[in-house]
Amino acid sequence: MRNHVEILPKTGFIQAHSSFNAQIRFLPRRSLSQDAQDFFDKETGVLEVPMEVQVAGQVQPVPFMLHAVVTSSDLQFDRTEVDFGKCSIYQSAKSSVRLSSRSLLPQDFGFVGVPEFIEVQPNDGFGTLLPQETLQIDLIFSPKKAKDYHFQLTCKSGINREFPLSCRGLGVRPPLELSHSLIQFGATAVGDHSSALLYLIHPHADPSRQPVPQASRQAMAPGVPRLFSFTLPEDSDISISPSAGRMLPGQRFLIQVTFRPRLSDQEIKEEALRLLHHAKLLHEQDLDRSRRPEQEARKVPVGSRKGNKASVNSNNSKASESPKTEIRSPSPSPVDIQPGSQEYEKGRKSLLYSFMQRCRQHTVTCFVSDGDPPEEDPLAQPAWSPFNTLYLKLQCPAIQPPLVVTGNNGQNRIDFSQVAVGEKVIKTFTVQNISKESLDLGSSVLDINGPFSLLNALRRLRPGEKHTLLLAFSPALGKKYHETLEVRCQRMTLAMTVCGEGVVPAVSSSHPGGLLDFGYLLEKESASQVLTLQNSTALPVVFRVLLASLSPSRPLPVVFGVLLASLSPSRPQGGADSLPFVLSTYTDPQVQLTVGTQNYSGSSVFTVSPVEGSISPQQSQEITITFQPDHPSVNYSDRLTVELSNQSKVCVADLKGAACSHTMYVCGGDPLMVPTESLLPPLIPLMTSQSQLTADMTEKPSIPLLLTLRATFSHGIIRPAVRELQVGCIHSTQAKKSGEFLWDQTASLQQQGFSVEPCRGSVEAGHACIVAITWTPYSGYTPGEVLQVCVPLTLKGNETNVYSVTLLALASSTD
Repeated sequence: MRNHVEILPKTGFIQAHSSFNAQIRFLPRRSLSQDAQDFFDKETGVLEVPMEVQVAGQVQPVPFMLHAVVTSSDLQFDRTEVDFGKCSIYQSAKSSVRLSSRSLLPQDFGFVGVPEFIEVQPNDGFGTLLPQETLQIDLIFSPKKAKDYHFQLTCKSGINREFPLSCRGLGVRPPLELSHSLIQFGATAVGDHSSALLYLIHPHADPSRQPVPQASRQAMAPGVPRLFSFTLPEDSDISISPSAGRMLPGQRFLIQVTFRPRLSDQEIKEEALRLLHHAKLLHEQDLDRSRRPEQEARKVPVGSRKGNKASVNSNNSKASESPKTEIRSPSPSPVDIQPGSQEYEKGRKSLLYSFMQRCRQHTVTCFVSDGDPPEEDPLAQPAWSPFNTLYLKLQCPAIQPPLVVTGNNGQNRIDFSQVAVGEKVIKTFTVQNISKESLDLGSSVLDINGPFSLLNALRRLRPGEKHTLLLAFSPALGKKYHETLEVRCQRMTLAMTVCGEGVVPAVSSSHPGGLLDFGYLLEKESASQVLTLQNSTALPVVFRVLLASLSPSRPLPVVFGVLLASLSPSRPQGGADSLPFVLSTYTDPQVQLTVGTQNYSGSSVFTVSPVEGSISPQQSQEITITFQPDHPSVNYSDRLTVELSNQSKVCVADLKGAACSHTMYVCGGDPLMVPTESLLPPLIPLMTSQSQLTADMTEKPSIPLLLTLRATFSHGIIRPAVRELQVGCIHSTQAKKSGEFLWDQTASLQQQGFSVEPCRGSVEAGHACIVAITWTPYSGYTPGEVLQVCVPLTLKGNETNVYSVTLLALASSTD
């Protein structure tokens, strides 16, 4: 036992009536089991050694027993080697080992001389192992270079024993690099967003620097394009743009990472459900409080009669049974709460008003391919290696928003949907300050040439105040529009997305445009025609009907060359421009005034109903045009324009009509007067005697009518002149019978080469008859000579009228 036990001091001197202390030092060695076979039990580790103290002058020695329990000081790993495998130089690989103590005593341990690319946890590799305890040790391998790593970790015990652990790993450089592997966003309010920029770089890689097997070096050769794809965590508030792409060697992409904190639908639904349960509980408590006085009122005093007690007991029993018969509705579940409902909006508001700061961490994975798909199959999936994968860590703190949207169902999107081009639609949304300090509101500038506009100004909001913003959408083109309006304050920016679609109205008219002739009417009677507008679009279209006679910019009428505007000093120049136009209409019969004769009463000759309105989608609208003259004239005219809200014209029609004082009429001759009528009475020639004037007035004067016929000579061939007159009979409620017409003195006409077909006839009410007048130059006619013949035409209807038809004939040569 001398190699294991040491006694100090070995000898000593003891005074009388005193004591002596000796120190026994036990240092068990591995050879103890061999050196003290008779005293040591290997199985139990118990050591019992009898020892004696020899005293000088004393025959009997002093015996004592050395007793000890010997235990092992070994620390043991569950494996002798750790292989971290391949690990990117931008990542870390973790491997766990189990460290066990074989001792019956606590032992301190620590990993010393740890390389910089290794991290030992927990407690940085230091600790204490209890007897027979096993502890899991995490080894984190973070290679700094792309190379093969072989190293040894040393674990020392408290008695300075060393226990080595062999490790190896392979550092791999991915083909792509991130300029930053960690992004820490600033505190961002819910509903706001924060953005960070980083670069994804494809360096010119050198295959010799990549300690990878030869089979992988070909895929990592320089000049190989790489496909990348970022994968976001589920239900995260993160967006990355671009999220995927293809990179060539030496190229780098700018990556934008955006953090938009929001409330999830599940959170809102659970909060809405909690509010519903709370409201239900309060309602039940109110019912209990309301029933309590009734139950107390039913209680009967002790001295009441037995009969009364019985009746009260019966009532109480009924009252106690009544609540049990109430049918309770089943409790709603989160699935029953739909977005946009009132309960959903209440839950969202409750979460926003009670929002506490939170911070979440996300890890975004970027997968990188080994190259392009094979040329044989470009649509095939390219090869992806897990060692090419990049990781981006994000720290995302969210805070309570100072400004929230209270209207529009809490949505930050205002959709005007489809709006007809030229129309204007206004929508509103309300914001509220839910912070404890005043906010100065501002906004971004919308496109000044765009269809969206903010109609009201922004102001300062005190805590709890609200402000309503007005947004207008007036599209000018048929396309989709999309803009973002930012409402800004000191601590956040509230982005409102405004969108809408301009639709070009597709409205057609039953009348193609041009002339719309009402024909002849009796004065002070009316006729109507219907114009139908068909809306082929999927939204209502607003229209209006304009008459040129009611337009303030139309030319003023002329009275025998005297401008009506001269009667009004405020517009002396208004009619001067119309004089050449009026004179040209007299010389050129093809020119027609847009606005002709008007009624003496001042009312419009042509009226329209309705003058404006809205046509529902895929529906039609009838517009009634009424012609109602109050005096005879053949110069009634106007111009009708159907215009949409975008100022596009659907139909432009020239309205024309004529009025007579009798049912029979003739039209088709040459004009004998200007189309603009005078408001002065007709001029009567000065008569030399009153008797002649009275005699002339007793006879009804004939109505003049001029007809010019021109024949031609060409190479000895005569081409006769042909003109047509239209004789008609007006259908009227006053006179429904047909009319007759008769040409007199037709024999004299034939002698001059004229022929009339037919010479007489009858015309049914509402119809017209075409009369052809033909002139063929007779023998002996001198070319260039003007031949004039006057022949009467008698019309018989509700009254008899005689037209004095003057025929002017002329023949010319075209050689």
